[in-house]
Amino acid sequence: MNPLNPFFAVIIFLIAFLTGYIIKLKYKINPQNGRYETIDGVRGFLALGVFIHHSSAWYQSFQLGFWEPLKSNLYEQFGKTTVSLFFMITSFLFISKLLNTGNKEFNWRNFFISRIFRLAPMYYFSVWLIIIILICIGLWPEKIGMSEFLGSVINWCFFRIHLIHNSSSTEAASFFINLGVDWSLSYEWLFYFSLPLISILILKIKPKIGFIILSVIFIVIFYEIHDVVVYHIYSFIGGAVAAFLLKFTSLYKKIKDIYSSIIILICLFLIVQFNTAYNIYCQLLISIVFTFLALGASFLGLLKNSTLKFLGEISYSTYLLHAILLFTVFRFGFGLDRMYYMTPLQYCFIIFSITPILVLVSFLGFKFIEKPSIDKAKTIVRKLDAKSVR
Repeated sequence: MNPLNPFFAVIIFLIAFLTGYIIKLKYKINPQNGRYETIDGVRGFLALGVFIHHSSAWYQSFQLGFWEPLKSNLYEQFGKTTVSLFFMITSFLFISKLLNTGNKEFNWRNFFISRIFRLAPMYYFSVWLIIIILICIGLWPEKIGMSEFLGSVINWCFFRIHLIHNSSSTEAASFFINLGVDWSLSYEWLFYFSLPLISILILKIKPKIGFIILSVIFIVIFYEIHDVVVYHIYSFIGGAVAAFLLKFTSLYKKIKDIYSSIIILICLFLIVQFNTAYNIYCQLLISIVFTFLALGASFLGLLKNSTLKFLGEISYSTYLLHAILLFTVFRFGFGLDRMYYMTPLQYCFIIFSITPILVLVSFLGFKFIEKPSIDKAKTIVRKLDAKSVR
């Protein structure tokens, strides 16, 4: 076996599922209200898919001595298609919220408060981990000055770890520590700040002018400092289309689970014929997959499994922490030089051993950082709403 063999991914999923099941027996996590069961289950697969992608990418880099796209379409799509589906989930959930607002006014203040407390705390915790690792490997303060280091940290605070094309040594090192996974969060913020403009076409009660101006300013700045990949925008459009279909059609009542599951499997087979998701035909196939998932396809109940929903609930921590965990194990556990001489089977067993640690760490991240932050946002929103009523 080697890390580009399909069984490598299957074993990781099984180990993660078993670990999640054991943790769930002792510590209950109740998914947030107002969410969609099958999508909660899908999240668990997606975050683990990114972990599998980066595990294979590290292996290939050790074999070749440099980084390049994976030679396996399947493992390349574990990184590309999964993130496209994450974008579709975000778009679907929040466009659905707008569509379901009806004659009420959408509370933009509460929306942005909840988003900040949902995404920022865990992200900034991961930044602190990166800083600690940089200190441990002796990059700072020995080898670089304070000004360069602080400049890099300021970049990271604005979700820009992935931007290393004019990089300093700290930015380059930080990228390899977390493999630049924050790039997707930048697009998430673009979507959130675009919603006031999008809502003009959806809401009966339009957003106040201040939120529209904020939206325009953010979009302009984003396009100035980022090289925008249009295919990521297509992903958000795909999620929005699914939201409209669910709201205004009865397709979810007419399509049987067995048929929709078969269609999804066919589409997934076609997707892995591509080496990238940055292709209009691949994006169309991914959109079809997501649409059926959003309409309730559950693979005969598999995606409603409580353990999968548990893995979905902790998926944000999994996404942010998995690359840091990989780097930590490779750098401090075995030594990067030694990793170049690992046999494929040895490398597989290392990743299999890391998998339960990742699930446990992700659970702890959710329990002690994500969940308290979510609850704090709810408390703030309640207090602000109470003041508004007075």
